[in-house]
Parts: sequence; structure tokens; C-alpha cells
Amino acid sequence: GYGSHGTIVYKGTFEGRDVAVKRLLLDFYDIAHHEVSLLQESDDHPNVIRYYCKEQCDRFLYIALELCPASLYDLVERGSTFQYADLLTTLHPSKILYQIVAGLHHLHSMKIVHRDIKPQNILIAPSKHKKFSKKDGVIQQTSSVRVLISDFGLCKKLEGDSSSFHNTTNNAGGTIGWRAPELLSSSVPPSPDGNNNNIESVWTSVDRLNDNSFTSSSTGSEYDNGQPRRVTKAIDIFSAGCLFYYVLSGGDHPFGDRYSREINILKGVYELSKLDGMGEEGIEAKDLIMRMIERDPKKRPKAEIVMLHPYFWSPSKRLGFLQDASDRFEIEERDPPSPLLQRLEQGAVDIIGPDWYKRIDRIVVENLGKYRKYDGSRVRDLLRALRNKKHHYQDLPDHVKRSLGEIPDGFLFYFTSRFPQLMLHVYYVIAESETLKDESMFRHYFELPGEV
Repeated sequence: GYGSHGTIVYKGTFEGRDVAVKRLLLDFYDIAHHEVSLLQESDDHPNVIRYYCKEQCDRFLYIALELCPASLYDLVERGSTFQYADLLTTLHPSKILYQIVAGLHHLHSMKIVHRDIKPQNILIAPSKHKKFSKKDGVIQQTSSVRVLISDFGLCKKLEGDSSSFHNTTNNAGGTIGWRAPELLSSSVPPSPDGNNNNIESVWTSVDRLNDNSFTSSSTGSEYDNGQPRRVTKAIDIFSAGCLFYYVLSGGDHPFGDRYSREINILKGVYELSKLDGMGEEGIEAKDLIMRMIERDPKKRPKAEIVMLHPYFWSPSKRLGFLQDASDRFEIEERDPPSPLLQRLEQGAVDIIGPDWYKRIDRIVVENLGKYRKYDGSRVRDLLRALRNKKHHYQDLPDHVKRSLGEIPDGFLFYFTSRFPQLMLHVYYVIAESETLKDESMFRHYFELPGEV
């Protein structure tokens, strides 16, 4: 394969194992050794490419890296015609995306900003560990894959306690169509009224560029309102948000085709319609992506917050969260309603409709009425109904169980398919309360494993 700055990648061997050998021109000595240095520092993570060794010869520096059979770009763009297409079928898209952001979280925790997240720099490799599953009483080996972040040539190491760095003409970096707006806006001359009326001027001769591989090393002016422009880890989050949609949509980009992407990125004009037919999963994915591609970098979530989003939760975790939320809301003052309950019921019609009973099967409605009266206009009562049916599931008549579905998957789907906004609504009621999300019953939903 070929990369920027005259880079060529070969297949080779190192100590008896197959490796990828990356050859870099010594004309770009600083870039080459910068990449090696960051690889040595950051490769101790399952979602970051493994570095083995380096050798210098004549005009080249050779780097031995973990060999991966395909990139995310290969799998999405070439689809079933690609010889390693089966790799993609072994993972749900959410598993792919979680591994990408887990790798980013690792880099960011080491104060490394990647600066060139795109499909070509996300590699796919078979898992190092074999997994086994039992089906019809027979134990079978199942294949799984690892998703790895690669290509550290444009990475930036943040100095000391700094959380940002200067975006200058010497270190801007990024790839056309995958760069955050703050990396582009320095090229747009400000208009007298403060609006970017000259935004079209930034888009020049992009039709001559190969969007699949072109990497920029400059974005224009290095000053913003007379001050040196500074950018943060949020540029990686923006690129990852675009990548999320690329995976979920099967190759589309939220900001359009390659000829209009950068103008749309600057304008904040995007399209996520491919997620509309995915039910609750699509609603949660859209919420997450919209936050990641927010124009204002300060409003984008950090990598760990992305990893904690309900989109990545298992059905059992989602169900447990809704149950815990119901228990917590039940102890709140109802008359008059506490501020927390008022927040919960804001926009209730959009979440559950004017009467949630009308979205529930008659069989379930009749069973609910035997034990307690619920207010069909309140989110709190719907959560309580869900909680009570889950808590007493084993005691329910068989025909009610069949209607509700098996726990956790079927039971959760019964409610979320009828109320697809419910999960996110309850999540943000709790997540946006600093005191509530720190309570013992919720804390584990808002902390990464190993960081508690």
C-alpha cells in the first residue's frame, strides 16, 4: 500500500511472524521518528496498532508493525467482493465503533491527538484470543476481530498539562472531508458582521483531490481573532463521529459527497437520514453522532463519555438502568412534584404520547389494571409499569409473558419499540444531574470499568 510523504507498506516477517513493513523516506526524518516515538509510547492497547521494531538503511526508515488483513475502508467500500468480507460480519457495528473510541480514549489519556481518523486508518485484524460458544449442545469456536487505530504520522503529543496545541500552517494535518471545522475555519476570511459569508472561498480545486488518501498539512492562517489558534482532542471526536455514520450507513458521510463535505462541515450542514429506519438503535446512534460532530468543539463529548453512551449498552444493562431509574423516581415528592419529576415529565407527549396505554397490548393493559392504577400521561408511571412487570415476570400468566417477550431482549424491545425516545430521555435526566449520577445506584453507569 501507499501513504503520504512517500510511504510504502510491504508484507514481511519479524522473528517468525508476519508483519507489515512501513518504509518511510528519511527526507521526512522528523515525521518518521515522530511516528516511531508515538507508536512505542502508545501501542500497549488492543485497539492501537502494535509496533515491533525499526531499522534504518540508505535513504529509508523501516518500521515493523502488526499485520492486519484489511482496513475499515476496504470492508465497507468493497463489501462482499472483498476476500476478507467475512471479518465484518463477525461484529455488530456498535462493537466496531466502541473499539475505535476505546483506542482513542487510550491515546487521549496519554495526551496524544491522532489528527487523522478516517476509514483507511482503522484496521481490522483477527482477535488474539479464541472464543467459544455453545449451540444446540455443541461447543463451537467463533471468530472475532479487533479494530485498531493506525498511522501515527500526524499525531500530536500535548505538552505538560496543556489540553490544546497551536493549529499552525506547519502542523494542521488531517484529511480532506474528515477534518473538524476548527481546522478549516482559519481559511475563511471573517466578514464585517461576523458571519462567514466568504465560506465558498475555502473550497478550491478539491475535485482534483483523491478523497481516499489526500492528507493536508496546512489549513491557512494560524491565527484566530489575532490570537494563535488552538485545537484540542475534540478534533478526533469529530472525525470519529463522521466515521460512526460511515459504518452505520454502509459508506455514506454525514456531510455529503467528497466535493461538498468541507463546505458543509464549515456550515454545520449534515444529513443522518440513513439512521431513521433503525428504530431505537438509530435514535440513539443519531443522538451520539450529532453530539460528536457538533460545530463547537467545547460541546463535543470526550472519548470516555462517548463510551458510556446508551448506544453501546447491552439489553440487560439498559433494562437494569430503567428499573433503577424507576425506583429512584418513586421516592421523589409527587405533590407538588419535585424538580426532578418536573424534569422527567418535560416533553412527555413527545416521549410517550398523550396516553401510553394506547401503545400497549390489550393483554398487558388488562394485567396492569389488576394490581395498580397508572397514569397514562406520565413517564414516571410508564417506568413503574415496566419495572413492576420485570420484577414480577416469573409470576405473570404465560400469555402475558409471550406478549412481553423474554427477558432481557424481548421484554426491553416490547417497550423501546413502542417508546423509542424513552431510554435517551431518562438517561439525560440522570446524566445531566451531577448529584444524581453520582449516587451509588447510578455511579456504575457513568464510569468506565477499571476507572471506578
